[in-house]
Amino acid sequence: MTVLARPRARGAAADGRSRAERDQLGRIPRDLWEALAADEEARSRYYGKVYWRGPGQCSYFLGALSSGGHGRFRAGTRRAAADRPGSLVVPAHIYSYVLSRGVPAPDPVTGYLPVIRHRCDEPSCQAAGHLAAGSPAENIRDYLARRRDPYSPLNDRRGPRGRAVAIRNAILAALAEDASAGQIEAAIERVSAAGIPGAQQLLF
Repeated sequence: MTVLARPRARGAAADGRSRAERDQLGRIPRDLWEALAADEEARSRYYGKVYWRGPGQCSYFLGALSSGGHGRFRAGTRRAAADRPGSLVVPAHIYSYVLSRGVPAPDPVTGYLPVIRHRCDEPSCQAAGHLAAGSPAENIRDYLARRRDPYSPLNDRRGPRGRAVAIRNAILAALAEDASAGQIEAAIERVSAAGIPGAQQLLF
């Protein structure tokens, strides 16, 4: 099945993601996304790479991270054809969206696939309720609007990757020390606030 790709703009998007990151949903055919999601071993590995928290909270990816702070997950497939790869590295949040809601359909008017964006603005978040499908224009509009909030993750001085790495490392360090859930939450709160001046002043 042929999947239409979105028009490609040059350089990085307003939200700091590379062109390759913006196009990931459309670069993999629909039937292959479905095969990736159907692979039980891959799903089990994926769930094990996420620090799952309570309802409404961000759940952070603990594996590899892209330059934009998004999780990078190697998903295995049941080969749909002899020329299909045995595994692919995919953006973890898109994999999460496909697992929870299936592969989104192209826009009925434009024929283009949506982008999968974070309502929470945490690039490594995997919480299905924090993910939404929309147009590139909606994504940029949301980014520009929420960036005005001085406490937004979008204003982290470390950048999206630096923020995601700091949160991931704090969780992994706490888990290695067999910290309690409350101690892990405190570590997440501290490291989340560290790159945002206003939030840091409130916390400390």
